[in-house]
Amino acid sequence: MNPAATWSRYRRYLATPPEVVVEWHDRLTPARGWLVVNSLRGGAAGGGTRMRVGVDREEVVYLAKAMELKFAFSGPAIGGGKSGIDFDSRDSRRLDVLGRWFRAMRPWVSQCYGTGGDLNVDEQRDLGPIFQELGLPHPQIGILAGHFRADPEQAHHALSCLRVGLGLPLAGTAYGVGSLPLTVSDMITGWAVARATRRLLGGELKGVRVTVEGFGNVGGSAALYLARSGARIVAISDAEHILVEEPGLEAPDVEALLARRRRGRLPEHASRRPAERRQLVYRTATDCVVPAAVSGSLTGPRLDALAAAGARWIVCGANQPFRESALGDTLTQEGADARFTVLPDVVGSMGMARAFEHLMRGGPHNTPDDVFEAVGAAVDDAVDEVVAHAGSGGAGLMAATLDLALDRIASSGPEARESAPEC
Repeated sequence: MNPAATWSRYRRYLATPPEVVVEWHDRLTPARGWLVVNSLRGGAAGGGTRMRVGVDREEVVYLAKAMELKFAFSGPAIGGGKSGIDFDSRDSRRLDVLGRWFRAMRPWVSQCYGTGGDLNVDEQRDLGPIFQELGLPHPQIGILAGHFRADPEQAHHALSCLRVGLGLPLAGTAYGVGSLPLTVSDMITGWAVARATRRLLGGELKGVRVTVEGFGNVGGSAALYLARSGARIVAISDAEHILVEEPGLEAPDVEALLARRRRGRLPEHASRRPAERRQLVYRTATDCVVPAAVSGSLTGPRLDALAAAGARWIVCGANQPFRESALGDTLTQEGADARFTVLPDVVGSMGMARAFEHLMRGGPHNTPDDVFEAVGAAVDDAVDEVVAHAGSGGAGLMAATLDLALDRIASSGPEARESAPEC
């Protein structure tokens, strides 16, 4: 492969307008939102719904494009989509806003767009009741209708697999945290980030220092499973606080934090500091960085600080953690790819997308092991493939990953629909 040609092709991909952009303005609050469907490749598109102050059209467009690249590895062979709502997720009216958003988006989510949880939106606790009110069986029904062309009975079977598999309780299993009421859905993405990290580093994490951005479903679970694999968590940040512990948090320490976590925020801890001291996170000696918070968190100066702190690997749990000046720019990403070994989000955070693919096809789902092992095998294969492609082409890992994803999108064609899955 030619890395320069790959980056040029990626910029053209980013600059190509998405097929559909729907802009929404709430009548009762200042909330506004965007549904972006980059393409209806395979008859459908998929991507989660996020809510935060400051979400804008450009961010949602980028995230929809990132989802399309992610599906190139996780499956199914569909287009990328994303929903973004510019509203304070701490506002008591958030569920009412979400409900009005999905009532407006009903034609899309019922026919060709499947969604799920994302930043500040939980699929089971938030979206489940809203879709029930709308008379829709599941947030993924649009993919079953548009891509798999499932009839009502087939859709019922596939959605039953999804509900059971993602709702499996983890308490008392190797994946759980004591008696916390966690499910596969809560932990699978962060677990896959940790799995990808372990695979990328050759299967051994003992003593590896890790910095984690974010302490929600992705960041919190990634920190947990990395620590259980022997890594030392030296720094964690969320929207309001940081926690720096240079000797490193071990698994019991992370479990204790998770047990007291509320809405993705770090609980009280002797080493917790206000977010105004966030620069300490990037200056703390580390080997591996896991951005698992908002998009655009990794700026040029922060990457400089991380390089000076000893970071060698970046495994992306967040979608597009690199801050660029505008959609279509790749300067920060190219710089990171030249200085670090970067596993991008299209592989690093494919856990939930792969779980959806596995379960919608009626894959084994009687125990958490069934789902985690299926996702883990796919993650291992993807990491091995992009590492081999980078090695053979003399390219950075991010460029190699994008090269493979863009090839797959180009080769699948727009109408590559599939028969309905059996469950």
